[in-house]
Amino acid sequence: MKGSVIRKRYILVFWESESEKMDKYLYNYYEIKRKYKKGNFSIYLCNQLNKSTICGLITKKGGNIVTVSGTIKKCKKSLSYTMENNIHLTPSRDTP
Repeated sequence: MKGSVIRKRYILVFWESESEKMDKYLYNYYEIKRKYKKGNFSIYLCNQLNKSTICGLITKKGGNIVTVSGTIKKCKKSLSYTMENNIHLTPSRDTP
């Protein structure tokens, strides 16, 4: 919904370790839900206003943000491309 001030954003994250603790933390403190999980990849749903805060937190806790998108379909497409091409993901130093 482009007219809305609070647009939804999907964040595709690659985790080096277990993401279960981070899932609970994000839900309890920020009400961010994990919508999809495959292997070490997770897709989280947040809004436009807290996107930068969540991205910074994920990066600080050891996650690598692959992409941020407005639709889950684009995140899943990016996920399949990443897995097919065996792209080696290293934690990034900058936040989107």
